Amino acid sequence: MFLDDAQCLCEVCRLLTVGLQSSEGVTWAETLQSEHNLTHILWIAENSLNPHLIEKSAELLLAIIESSQDVVHILLPPLMKLGLASLLINLLDFEMSKLMSEKSPERYSILDVILRAIEALSVIDGHSQEICLNKELFQLVSDLLKFPDKIEVANSCVTAAVLVANILSDVPTLASELSQDMPFLQGLLDVFPFTSDDLEARSALWNIVARLLVRVRENEMSSSALQQYVSVLVSKSDVIEDDLLDCQLGGLGLKARTTALRRIISVLNQWTASKDYAKENENDINIARLLDCCCKHSEDVPSTVSHVMET
Repeated sequence: MFLDDAQCLCEVCRLLTVGLQSSEGVTWAETLQSEHNLTHILWIAENSLNPHLIEKSAELLLAIIESSQDVVHILLPPLMKLGLASLLINLLDFEMSKLMSEKSPERYSILDVILRAIEALSVIDGHSQEICLNKELFQLVSDLLKFPDKIEVANSCVTAAVLVANILSDVPTLASELSQDMPFLQGLLDVFPFTSDDLEARSALWNIVARLLVRVRENEMSSSALQQYVSVLVSKSDVIEDDLLDCQLGGLGLKARTTALRRIISVLNQWTASKDYAKENENDINIARLLDCCCKHSEDVPSTVSHVMET
């Protein structure tokens, strides 16, 4: 582990990852737990210029965070004291800068592993606050969700959405700021097609949408601001409808979706009742379709599409 050879270090990280995930993980953790060893692992992840080694070292850190409770208890507290959270955020910052400037496919998997490690850390009691309260991290994941070419980094965007949901659960006040960010809402809705087989991620997305829309005061905002919300929602009506066709959601996910649908209905109804809608109603068919779909899939919400249908 202390040799200056990238290929050798890749294999060491891979071996340690397998060992920690095995039935003998505690033995491996106890052997690895000295500050000397853990500091060097973090040093490798932070200082390597070799993409493959960065990925393998990040996979090792992810394995530690996702290992059995006994392994986590041995290794995670000292790693956090040595700056694990800051290291992961710095690595994410570096990969995001690469994504925005170079779009190197070989680095997409690195971005994914780093995000998975941060997301896993965000739900561990005693350590989540260091993740959820970090403003730089919040900005980075928000920027990723606004990234236009999501298909290239689809898995990372899904993980980022789950991470945002975790952060908002710990710091709900951030939702007020995000509710005014139209590119974020649009980017968030763009992630739905990538979560068709992931109920947890779909629930997280609906949770975020609900948290944002409950903070929208459609009856108090200007007509132009209201129109922006309507434009974003209608432009993503196909995405919303496609997700609603899948009825697997239950529990808190279904509750969040129902809340989000009711808020969408309220926003659309406020717009269709406005004088500006009467002047600019070229989207009336699309609005009517989205309203109808939301009403059908929202429990105990009366149908309110007749006004639009008549226009």
